[in-house]
Amino acid sequence: MKNYILFLVLIFSLLSCKNEKTEITKNFSTDLQTDHFNIWVENPKKAKQQLINIGFTAVPDSLSKIHEGQGTAGKYFNFLNGYLELIFVYNQDELIENNENNIELDFTERANFRKNGASPYGIALKVKDYNVSKIPFQKIRYHQDWMEENASIYSAKISKTNLNEPSIFVVYPKIESERFETLDDLKSIPEQYAFYSAFYKHQNGAQKITDVIITSNQLNLNTETIKALNSVENLTVKSGKQHLMELHFDNDIQGKSFDLRPELPLIIYL
Repeated sequence: MKNYILFLVLIFSLLSCKNEKTEITKNFSTDLQTDHFNIWVENPKKAKQQLINIGFTAVPDSLSKIHEGQGTAGKYFNFLNGYLELIFVYNQDELIENNENNIELDFTERANFRKNGASPYGIALKVKDYNVSKIPFQKIRYHQDWMEENASIYSAKISKTNLNEPSIFVVYPKIESERFETLDDLKSIPEQYAFYSAFYKHQNGAQKITDVIITSNQLNLNTETIKALNSVENLTVKSGKQHLMELHFDNDIQGKSFDLRPELPLIIYL
């Protein structure tokens, strides 16, 4: 009799887990998508070279963006459905001044991730049929002179105070990353910018980001921001012992992996 009861409990538990999994799958947001990912770095040249060493093609520094008025710059790696940015402090004085003008934003805290234990990751989201009211968390409007007059980025308010979470922000349509289904579709890039197509082609064969897993220590999975992130398809944010980003390309078709720690808290799967 006891064995029969235990068997029923086990079956019920398995069915409950199965139903829970199905429910999570059905709750993927139809409004939110990932646009690109940031990793804060202290030594951008070394971090960039690590990615080049495993077969990635970087956007040349001469074409990489300096975030005027923000005190930061980036080194970029383009993929068919988004890009990876290694973000770093370019001008400390400008960084501080921008922080004084935008005290609710988290740039200085994220830049000091080595000292304060903050998550070094940033997640840029985009909203389908762009409407600010669709952003499902408390937000801070952020505008810089390089943006269009009435355009703004919206940062999650909690990113300033809850440093264990990745930094989260929503871009507006004009600066959303280009999306391509295949390498052949790069031919649609206007002729004057056709040379950019070379930066989507990687010696290691990577084309699309197909899964992203971000681990943060002491993470509360029930905040509105983390719930929003975990509703985005192909993105998972979870709690663990240390900060880590795992980027999967093309559904791991090659069966290869590259652990770039400790310099870069990143594992690549090809």
